[in-house]
Amino acid sequence: MAEPSISTPVPAAPWRHVGFLDVEGRCLLEDGSEHACLAQHLTTSGSDIACAARPGLGERVICYFGGIGALYGHVAWVERSRFRLGFDPGEARRDRIAARLAWHETRSGEQRRSPRLVPVNDRTELCLTDRRVVAARIIDLSMTGVALRVEAPDDLLPPAGTVIRIGLRYATVVRPTAKGFAARFRLPFRRETFDSGVIL
Repeated sequence: MAEPSISTPVPAAPWRHVGFLDVEGRCLLEDGSEHACLAQHLTTSGSDIACAARPGLGERVICYFGGIGALYGHVAWVERSRFRLGFDPGEARRDRIAARLAWHETRSGEQRRSPRLVPVNDRTELCLTDRRVVAARIIDLSMTGVALRVEAPDDLLPPAGTVIRIGLRYATVVRPTAKGFAARFRLPFRRETFDSGVIL
């Protein structure tokens, strides 16, 4: 599918909720520090931002998301490992963002329709950001992501937006699940090598 031009005109959709779309990116805080982040519940007016950094209320934050571009706004609230960012684009910029979000939503829907399975070898290991290694069981696997049950206390589970290694593949945590989490691979499996014999 061809990616739309950033100048493609579409009707404004300021409060559109884009399904379960999660978009990886980086955010720049007022102190000049830059951090990996994950936009969740992304709309043209704002997003929940999963990030290890904790900006202050009202702080201006700039986020860059591949395929969408730079979005900036002010922090509305802060929780553990995430915060809410309200965007303040002009009307023309909002329309261009809406076009990009629509393209991402279509692509995300195609990825969710990819085959899903539980491999014969459903055991794997996680390497966390502090280099601790913990055991996990694969609950659900697709070419683009995985849901895991992790054999570790909840306080060891990485928050959304964290980049970890699952087996030999790097992935970004996208949301918590019961006794584990779901993650998206940085490099998806190839369709021709994806079957129940795959080892993660």
